[in-house]
Amino acid sequence: MNSDLWILALHTTTPSLGLALWPLSAHKSAQVSEQGIPRHQSWWLDRELAAQLHPLLQAWLPPQTWAGLAAIAVATGPGSFTGCRLGVTVARTLGQTLHLPVFGVSSLAALAQQYFRQQPTTSPTPLAVSMDAQRGEYYGGIYQWDPITHHLHTTVADQLWTAAAWQTCLADQGNPPVQEAPTSPATPPTLGVAEWAARAYQQGSRPAWQGVLPTYLRRPPIHS
Repeated sequence: MNSDLWILALHTTTPSLGLALWPLSAHKSAQVSEQGIPRHQSWWLDRELAAQLHPLLQAWLPPQTWAGLAAIAVATGPGSFTGCRLGVTVARTLGQTLHLPVFGVSSLAALAQQYFRQQPTTSPTPLAVSMDAQRGEYYGGIYQWDPITHHLHTTVADQLWTAAAWQTCLADQGNPPVQEAPTSPATPPTLGVAEWAARAYQQGSRPAWQGVLPTYLRRPPIHS
């Protein structure tokens, strides 16, 4: 049985469920075993997300086991109100039950983390990440990757923007020009959530499950 410890990541802030397992050994050495390769999968579930999350998680986790987990990571939002709340609730429950730290990761930071992982850069280039918030508005933030420390830094914190204000924000960033990361609700950046948490874990962070809360950036509807 593989002795590596893993980060289990959940992404539920879009109509797709995303699950990922990230081995902590992936940051310790360039050489990782076949069992130590990150894996992930997503399912477009829409209104079936709440009903399908638990059975899919139980079926997908093997050959890893609950005992092999070092921490839980979850995308906290912004995104769907119901999805944000669902993912955070499940992550908190797992953390409490398994006595594991729980990392809450911004959905936008996860997109930036995954983008830089797929497209490495040798210069600190700012990256804009946005999501359609409907009503003519956007959730957006700007991040920058440090190629020396391999850390993701926040340049402009996640906010709810009007379309005009977001474009003004991008224009005000100056040089170097801001790149924009592509987004798709069908392919949640679950590996970005997992890697962000793994880096924080290896830096000594052990956040308690009680501190992880949904990030709405907009007042939830009264009925939710």
